[in-house]
Amino acid sequence: MRIIFAKNIGFCSGVKRAVAIAEKSLKKDSRPVQFLGSLVHNEEVIKNLKKKGGIFISTLEEIKPGTLILRAHGEILDLQKVRAKKVLIRDTTCPLVKRAQRTANFLFEQGYQVIIIGDKKHPETKGIKRYTKNRALVIENENQAKDPRFLKKVRDKKIGVVAQTTQNLDEANRILKILRNKSKGLKWINTICPEVLIRQKELSQILKKAEGILVVGSRSSANTKRLAEIVKRAKKPAWWINALENLKKQKFINISTLGVVSGTSTPDWEIKRIRTWLRQNLDSLRY
Repeated sequence: MRIIFAKNIGFCSGVKRAVAIAEKSLKKDSRPVQFLGSLVHNEEVIKNLKKKGGIFISTLEEIKPGTLILRAHGEILDLQKVRAKKVLIRDTTCPLVKRAQRTANFLFEQGYQVIIIGDKKHPETKGIKRYTKNRALVIENENQAKDPRFLKKVRDKKIGVVAQTTQNLDEANRILKILRNKSKGLKWINTICPEVLIRQKELSQILKKAEGILVVGSRSSANTKRLAEIVKRAKKPAWWINALENLKKQKFINISTLGVVSGTSTPDWEIKRIRTWLRQNLDSLRY
């Protein structure tokens, strides 16, 4: 079997930054070092941080004096109230997520009805929405954009559109086409992460050469989900795993060329393990 590894694989720059801040904090800052929610959406990363002493909490009420690390997806907190708990705050919010938040706020202040193309339940989308005093509308797909109940809300309004940073640009463009035909005026500011777009484009190129794709990343990762959706849309088989242990259970039937891609929060160390195992077991993978 021939294997094509994506050039852009493993951690993106934003996740590398978040993990570096967290690991430095675990070495130097006052304990306990507490994480408000998952730093990034990958179980292997969370396991690694727990091994190093990280404590994960889900509410502000659980905070104890020490250090608090804010996740890469972005948080909006009453910092004065949090600091009153005698904690040092380390903010790992991705700079591109902050840009999306500021962009949504700018459009809102300019009088636009803000629309966010994103996953409604994702913490990043919720954070962006808060920058519009929670008045933004969230659209997840084309069907929702076509819904008469939604269109009634935007008809004859000028709308400003941003996106969750891990969205699929092709899907966003399909939604924008619908919105342009139904609104009074539309301003689109592309807030999708360039690194996410590069991975999506690279996957499209790999799909031209491979019969199937191995997608590495967590099921909770939005950008990994987009990669799996692209493979599905191409009508080719996808094997979605999060770690080497999952890979060993897979069977690649009638596949002579396999592409390997990953989400942006997939650890570099896990990619290295998978790369080594695949190369050592090529013969056994030929079914």
